[in-house]
Amino acid sequence: MAQDSKLTAKKESFAQAIAGGMNQSDAYRCAYNTSKMIPSSIHVNASKMASDAKVAQRIAFLRAELASKSLWTREKSVQVLKDIADDAEGRAADKTAAVKELNSMHGFNAPAKVEVFGSTVTRIELVAMRGNS
Repeated sequence: MAQDSKLTAKKESFAQAIAGGMNQSDAYRCAYNTSKMIPSSIHVNASKMASDAKVAQRIAFLRAELASKSLWTREKSVQVLKDIADDAEGRAADKTAAVKELNSMHGFNAPAKVEVFGSTVTRIELVAMRGNS
């Protein structure tokens, strides 16, 4: 990234969070103090930030950099599992396991309940709790 298009520390943090997989609103919450903001304001500001040309360029650069370093991508996982599921000569158990995993990866399964510290939460809530710690 050229020196003349360097981002502020907060914009860089926002860009890195998005490139790392966060949605825009969560990335904005991580980079900025949003304690006095309502969710709709966070959403609007995050959207504006992501559409800023320099920020968008940085996000694209970071994503490309991460992709080039990645040894195994989600797309590769999906392709391998698809190949197993589509294999006409494959074992039924392997095919079933591949389809189950694909369904799980794409969120087709109902949320699973997990006991955490004596209370019941869904897997989605558990992931959200881990992300906030």
